[in-house]
Amino acid sequence: MKISSLWLAALALASSALAAPITESASPVSYKDHQVIRFTVATEQQAAQLRAIVSRHDDGISAWTDIHAGAAADLLVPPTAASKIAGALAAIEHKVLVSDLQANIDAERAHSEQNSHKLTEALKSGALAAPTAATVFSDYQDQATYESFIASLPGVTKQSIGTTYQGRSINAFSFGTGSKRIVFNGGIHAREWISPAVVTYVANYLTGSTSDAVALRSKFTFTVIPVLNPDGYAYTRSTDRLWRKNREPNSGSSCVGTDPNRNFPYKWGGEGASTSKCAEDYRGTAALSTKEAQALTSFIKSLSNVVSYIDFHSYSQLWMYPWGYDCNARLPEPELTDLKTGGSKAVAALEAVNGVSFTNGQSCLVTYPAAGATDDWTYSIGVKYTYSVELRDTGDNGFTLPASQIVPSGKEVVAAVVALWQYVATKV
Repeated sequence: MKISSLWLAALALASSALAAPITESASPVSYKDHQVIRFTVATEQQAAQLRAIVSRHDDGISAWTDIHAGAAADLLVPPTAASKIAGALAAIEHKVLVSDLQANIDAERAHSEQNSHKLTEALKSGALAAPTAATVFSDYQDQATYESFIASLPGVTKQSIGTTYQGRSINAFSFGTGSKRIVFNGGIHAREWISPAVVTYVANYLTGSTSDAVALRSKFTFTVIPVLNPDGYAYTRSTDRLWRKNREPNSGSSCVGTDPNRNFPYKWGGEGASTSKCAEDYRGTAALSTKEAQALTSFIKSLSNVVSYIDFHSYSQLWMYPWGYDCNARLPEPELTDLKTGGSKAVAALEAVNGVSFTNGQSCLVTYPAAGATDDWTYSIGVKYTYSVELRDTGDNGFTLPASQIVPSGKEVVAAVVALWQYVATKV
């Protein structure tokens, strides 16, 4: 076959995952005049005040970061809810990070209309044989485009590891010849668009011809899952840019979705996982009640010799290791020192690229308790070098990080994972 027909076959293969999903018909959600406000939370009383505001779930106020004393808390506030936070504004130091969130979304959409939308249409029509990496990383792409690109890379094999509630395939792509396995994913939280872009960037590098990539492929077999929450990701692109959860309805509630990253079986139901079906961190009816958690756990358990796992998120610029379920829990030695060392090597290499600083530490201590998350579960089953990473930025753009930051973020994360996995190679 010619390269054009090869590429179209790859695109059709990736697109087949979306051949007959449930289609949700709704007008795009507007965030006109919604503000992102950062509160400097000094006391537990202030934290409790903000948590009480967010917990109502009926006025559109939501937390973009966790709320606890001694840290900043970012809240999304619609204009209709200004009176609801008047007391907090008077009592707690704060600043406005984003004055009109819809303006960020509109700029993002305008960029996509000239880039990712045109790329998708050109590939579907056959007008474009195959995109270059530069084209793919010029914008945030849909699931099919990312997966088509990864499928076209040398030495890559594809498999479906599960199907979502709406009928989309959760796809994994593997490459390398090593006896030890490494798994990494993006997109478990739908609105964190930088994570599928960056894991695709990492896959592109690792399948390349640099000496580092070749050496790592001889030591490890890698698997990347670019979009672990396909239904939620599709919904952010069509309807609600800030959607976080999956899209499975909840019995007895008009509130849709479960947070897949609170649905894993290790310490499921603990602190930092809500019982409210309307909450963004709703834990589900039981451990592994979500198709996404079922798919990842079944896949990883089917593999032998998995030595490292990374779950990529945004935002906050953090490189974290377990535990997340309890801030008083500690890893045993020498595991704790080994994971600290690996994380330190990663963040040092990352900062050397663009001068961007990440914090390395135990997830519960550098963020907040989060029971039922991917990283605690993978570590609990013996995947030692387990990390959860919060990518750019620290809040100026938050979840609406401009597409111009994809390549810089990709380059620094490549440096980080190469340094980390070179270290892991010496330890396993």
